[in-house]
Amino acid sequence: MMGKVKLTIRGVRTGPGPEDVSELVTTAEYYDNGVMKYLFYTEYTEDGQLQKNRLTIAPEYIELKKTGDATSVLTFREGVKKPCIYQTPAGPMEFMSDTRRINLRESEDTLTLRMEYSLLLNGELVSDHRLTVDARLLMQA
Repeated sequence: MMGKVKLTIRGVRTGPGPEDVSELVTTAEYYDNGVMKYLFYTEYTEDGQLQKNRLTIAPEYIELKKTGDATSVLTFREGVKKPCIYQTPAGPMEFMSDTRRINLRESEDTLTLRMEYSLLLNGELVSDHRLTVDARLLMQA
């Protein structure tokens, strides 16, 4: 599978306060070089700013890089805590991702990634997350 895909990203965050569910449906460019897989897509932040995103799927880890007004790099590796940097206008914030599960399924025209992870700040739990990324190849005209 390579080319333009319909991308659906669904996230569920639990932690202090009510459960937060979000969903993004957009198009993305998908590339597979035989070792690494990449999804490039854009989205708009809550304040209307364009944000460019790159999801990298490597054999040993997943990385989500977001660039725009603020930059963040989240790295996920099953069973490992990884530092994650959020660059904000007020300065950088360093979180830790604690990934419990990564599941990747692929077919000729679909890719589905499921992850369960926690974000920690100063060693304290901030939130738990379940993320599903579904990419489906769009028909070429």
